[in-house]
Amino acid sequence: MRRMPTRAKVEMAAYGASAAALAVVPSMEVLPAHAAAAAISGGSLWWLYRKAKTGDFARTIRSAQRLLGPVTGGVVYAAAAAAPGRPWWEIAVALGWGGVMAAWLPVTRSTWTPPAETGGPGYPPGFTGLVMRLWDDAEVAPGTWLEDIEQTVSPEHPDFTADVVALAGKPVPRLSDVDIAAAFGVPTACVTLADKPGHGPGRLRLTVAPTRRRGGGIEEVWAEVVARPGGAIPGSKIVHVKTFPAQGDLPARGMVLAEVEPGEVARINHEQLCSAFGVKAEELRLVAQSRGREALVTLYESAPLKGARRATRELLTLDAYGRYTIGTAHDGTDAKVHMQSAAGTFHGFLVGVTGSGKTVALALMCAAWALAGLANWVTSARPDAQMTAVGRHVDRQGAGAIFTWWMLKAAIALMDIRGRINGEVGHDFSGHSPYPGLVLVLDEFNSLVGDEALGDEIAQMTDVLAREGRKFGIGIVFAGQSLNLSKLGGEASLRDQVQGGIGVVLRIASASGGIAARQATGGLAGDVDIAEIPDRFNASMSLMDRMHGTVDDVPGETTQGVGHTVTGSEAVMMRTLYVHLPKDGSPDGLGEIFPEGGGINTLTEREIQELTELGLWHDWTMPPPSAGGDSGDAMPAFTGVEAGGGIGTLAPPPVAVKAKKATVKEQVLAVVDREMTAKEIRGLVDAAAGTVRNALSDLVTDGKLRQVDHGVYAPVHAPADV
Repeated sequence: MRRMPTRAKVEMAAYGASAAALAVVPSMEVLPAHAAAAAISGGSLWWLYRKAKTGDFARTIRSAQRLLGPVTGGVVYAAAAAAPGRPWWEIAVALGWGGVMAAWLPVTRSTWTPPAETGGPGYPPGFTGLVMRLWDDAEVAPGTWLEDIEQTVSPEHPDFTADVVALAGKPVPRLSDVDIAAAFGVPTACVTLADKPGHGPGRLRLTVAPTRRRGGGIEEVWAEVVARPGGAIPGSKIVHVKTFPAQGDLPARGMVLAEVEPGEVARINHEQLCSAFGVKAEELRLVAQSRGREALVTLYESAPLKGARRATRELLTLDAYGRYTIGTAHDGTDAKVHMQSAAGTFHGFLVGVTGSGKTVALALMCAAWALAGLANWVTSARPDAQMTAVGRHVDRQGAGAIFTWWMLKAAIALMDIRGRINGEVGHDFSGHSPYPGLVLVLDEFNSLVGDEALGDEIAQMTDVLAREGRKFGIGIVFAGQSLNLSKLGGEASLRDQVQGGIGVVLRIASASGGIAARQATGGLAGDVDIAEIPDRFNASMSLMDRMHGTVDDVPGETTQGVGHTVTGSEAVMMRTLYVHLPKDGSPDGLGEIFPEGGGINTLTEREIQELTELGLWHDWTMPPPSAGGDSGDAMPAFTGVEAGGGIGTLAPPPVAVKAKKATVKEQVLAVVDREMTAKEIRGLVDAAAGTVRNALSDLVTDGKLRQVDHGVYAPVHAPADV
């Protein structure tokens, strides 16, 4: 039985009231009533005319059904109003109109619907309820029902497993695959009903897999595609399968836990795994993690890392375990990293190509160190506007090989100073030390150690600090598009020092999965399997689309900040927190994450005083002292520490710093001593024509040259009529 819904009852009552009004009101000389009837009927006709002009035939028909009552009622009203007196047929026509309208409710307005309660079993919402209802409606095995229904592929696929359960003390009938397939509308080969391990005949395991080959369940498909020799996870077998519905911004997901045989280690080929599950690697919907002999595969309905969370001081403040949140993991949890490794070092590494979000990640790290009370020195190969903005919130920040040489030299001497302090307090660096922890960030490390004059010395001092800095509270964080540690002696020992600390791998140069990660991090990421991160979500077009000539020039969303946190042999896909860090010098959001009030952590007065006495506490921009040369003008090497008296006595570079070549702008300023054409200037300057032209434009903008006419330049103070 079906019952009339409330909406239909209301509509029928309206037809009854309108019929009564049509039988009486038209014969009355009531102008407002006539006007209202004309407005309703005329407005309905005008609306129907507008729908007809759109050319959408289906919508016009639906509108005509909806407006049938007001339009025909207007016709009846007009006929009754035009007839003199009150003839008998007016009442008959009005009542007949009401009966016809009530008997034929337009299907697009009010339809008969099933009752809310039918006396049958209530089903849960979604896919689970649908499967249970289909089983009951088909009456394949009366007296049985389904439990533990789980989708095995993804929420978008109808493949599922379920337990068929009989009444207590009764077995599940041996059912025909044909009957089961008919109940769910799938091919017979896609259905399997088998005994469930650990249970009797009263509970059997049903597998329905219409989208899988050969009708097998996920266990069979896993064995055929994933676990086979040369597969995505060779030798693995499924331990558990579980699905989760969407939660907030986190899309629905299915998870598969698998393991390999004891004595083996699970190895994951990410691209093969994506192929096995029918997804594109660049969608970033599939995440795989391995730990020992276990592997956890998570397949999301959509990419889970498209949104970035704004950074706050609370997230960057250390928790009770000495960790801070650097981003959001793919499963919606906080992606945390330790401030110190288990060995007590502040070492770490950060790798990412241009545009991957490396500078933002460095800013987050510096803020976390500042909130924890650590001092921070930052250097990079070249000046950078964003790092300069970070530099306003840290103790020391600069760029270039010279700045880096002085910074490392000061840190080496600081170890000697802190060694004496350690002797006074009776312990190495700890949270109770009278001096703060210090983290040195070496951005674009490859370029710094590749400097022709100072690179070898930078590498040597970095190696010393990485090995011996722990007991003096000094850490090294290597950063760059890739890391080449070949200049540092004993790489294996260095990896042991650095691996346990913070490790972040963002988008790296495209190569082949984990091999690229090992190469890009100079081995610091160990043998961890890291999936490649594309520059955009869904960045590529399928070959089928290309074959059909599909044109899609809408770029995907950027993956800036998407990468992995790496700790030991474990990697977690995540997206770093977001902080506004513009490239144009406009106001940034760094003040929201660094310590409130703008305070900057520095060395102690004693440390600064001793570094000053050693000649190491200045702006670090002057050329390093020469170890000895033919010129008596060379700056003498400092002698603040006795020869051989400590690690702070590391000799300065044995080669004199090469004379700096004049820049193009400096050459232009040197030759322009009168009004000169651009052609004359280009003939006297050792640079490409385009570079000279740009330099002239910049010098005019900076007010260092004056443009007399098009292509004619003169010194600023030269007379205008020269």
